[in-house]
Amino acid sequence: MLLFGVPAFLASIVISLAVFGIAAGAVWLFVLGDKPWPSSAGNMLAALFFVVCATLWVALMFVAYNFGKKQEQLEAFNARHVVASLGATALLVLIVLSHQWRVGNIGTKSYGVLCSQFCQDKGFAASGMPPRETGAAICSCFDAQGREAARVPISAITGPQSK
Repeated sequence: MLLFGVPAFLASIVISLAVFGIAAGAVWLFVLGDKPWPSSAGNMLAALFFVVCATLWVALMFVAYNFGKKQEQLEAFNARHVVASLGATALLVLIVLSHQWRVGNIGTKSYGVLCSQFCQDKGFAASGMPPRETGAAICSCFDAQGREAARVPISAITGPQSK
């Protein structure tokens, strides 16, 4: 049971995040929409996440416990179970890391993100970049009325070492 505690916990978090996303999407699409949400909606979604996570973790640990009880009858240490536990943990960590890499939370930031951060830091209301296929690496910052207030080359934001 201890061997599969960490991968069971990681799996329950990943599945709970998916359930949370589906529930939040359903509430947004069918119940509350784009208007401001009451704080109770956020509290209920958070409670759903924690209940699903805890329930899944307990259920997965129960499965691991029952599996472990059956393995107690065997005299020899089974290295395949350790490898399976380590493999499951590594796979779940890789899933989380690949997601974070894909959305830009880790790794190099895209020009669009750099432009957005630059304009936000300068106090502008919005930012924009030309389409990628144009090849133009220009960051445009917009004021509150939607007018272009500044135009800066990406190289000025990122420095000469960027791609």
